[in-house]
Order: sequence, then C-alpha cells, then structure tokens
Amino acid sequence: MKHMKHLFFIALAAIFGIQTSQAQEQDIEYGLFNHLSAGVSVGTDGIGLEVASPITNFLSVRLGYSFMPIKYTGNFDFDSDEAFLRKEDGSGYYDNVDVEGKLHMGDLKLLFDLYPSKKSSFRFTAGAYIGNSKLVTAKSTNHFINERYWGNSGPELGKGIKNYTIVSDKNGVINADLKTNSFKPYLGIGFGRAVPKNRLSVSFDLGVQFWGTPSLWTNIDVNMDTRYRKIEKDRILSDQDWVEDLKDGLDIMEKVIAYPVLSLRLNGRIF
Repeated sequence: MKHMKHLFFIALAAIFGIQTSQAQEQDIEYGLFNHLSAGVSVGTDGIGLEVASPITNFLSVRLGYSFMPIKYTGNFDFDSDEAFLRKEDGSGYYDNVDVEGKLHMGDLKLLFDLYPSKKSSFRFTAGAYIGNSKLVTAKSTNHFINERYWGNSGPELGKGIKNYTIVSDKNGVINADLKTNSFKPYLGIGFGRAVPKNRLSVSFDLGVQFWGTPSLWTNIDVNMDTRYRKIEKDRILSDQDWVEDLKDGLDIMEKVIAYPVLSLRLNGRIF
C-alpha cells in the first residue's frame, strides 16, 4: 500500500509538470512502431507494467501485465448441530473450518487505443485481459481424516439428493475455487497518450472487463462419484442456514459478469 501511495504522488507531480510544459510540447509523428514507451500503473486491476508503441497517428497498441497480490485468512462456521468433518487425530469432529485464501488477479493485457484526431488525447480502448481462470482460491488449514472416496465426508448440500456432499481431497484438505473466464474482453475510454510527445505523461483509464458468469468449484461426492465439480444451485436443497446463505451468495455472485477498471498510469517515452 505504501508503494501505491508513492506512485500516486509521483503521478500527481508528473501531471503538474506536464501542465506547465504544454507550450513546449514536441510535434512528433506517430508511425508504425517508430516510438516506444514504458509505463507503470495503479488501479482496480492492481499494479501494472506496460510497453506501448504507435501504429499510426490515430492508433497505438499496449502490451502489459497487471496483478493484485492479496491473501486472507478466516474462519467458516457451519452454524449447525451436525458434526461434519472428523479431525485428523480421530479425537472428534469440526463444525467450523479455518480458511486460507488468495486472490489470483494477474493478467496479461493487450489493448488498442483509438484517437479521434491526430492531436487528441481522448481515446477509446478495446482489447483483452488474459489470465488464470481461478480468480480466488481457498483451502482449509484444518486437516481431516480420509475415510472414504477421496476424503472425509463433509457438509451435505443436497438434502434429499443422495450424497451431494462436499469432501476433502486425498490429503484431507477442502479446496474451493471461484472461477471466471480466463479470456476477458475489455472496452473503455481514457485520456492521455501511452506514447507521450514529451518524455513523460500521465494517462487515465476507465473501462470494464467482461469476465463471464462466476462459478464456485470444489470436491463433491455425487452418488459415490467424487470429483472436482461446479456447485450447482438447483441441487442445493438443504434447509440448513449456512447452505441457504451459500445459495443466496451464489445468486449474487452470478450476476457480477463484469469488473470495472479504473487506473492511473505514468508513461515514459524511451525513443
């Protein structure tokens, strides 16, 4: 977070420096890859690094990588009288799980900037972010005894449907992944040229990644067939409070098919 603040203040200083030197702006021509710049950005898509080059006076291309390194720990309480998960030492059962998670927001990005005129700083941007389909991964830090199939019998999701049950893996760990599409088309607008006419410039992006309908995956036993599966809402029939909360959460999650991108970037022209 400290580095992000430093980057923000550097960007502000660059903005004021550019404003005072506009009268001395160079009149350069943009041709097919005849200039190259590098940039660093901070925004809702994380910390980013980019290189950019013009194609014409009206079109340029950017190639980069953005990432957001976030980890978390927590505890999930099943809020149930039923004991689901047998302790590894055989001394009893857990009715809650300690969880460790990680946000995997790391993407290559290929973006094309279209300028309405030769001197315009306003632009339209189209392209794509390409990364891991697993947006969030979580796993239990408790270890459960392996009793049957792949792992220990876990919390039942489908009361009335035989064995629609979360189970641990072969090592006694419960894993869950929140997945989106690995290919995420991007549309947006922005201000500022990624390949500046002066040596430095600041640019701003506002757009949307379209990552598709999110889904939740884990190890599920269905009629004695244990596999890594997507949790299907229409198979969740249990009347337990925590299962109803899970179903409500899936309803909300599936509506979030796009992710807003707001970023500020400092660019330096290499040649």
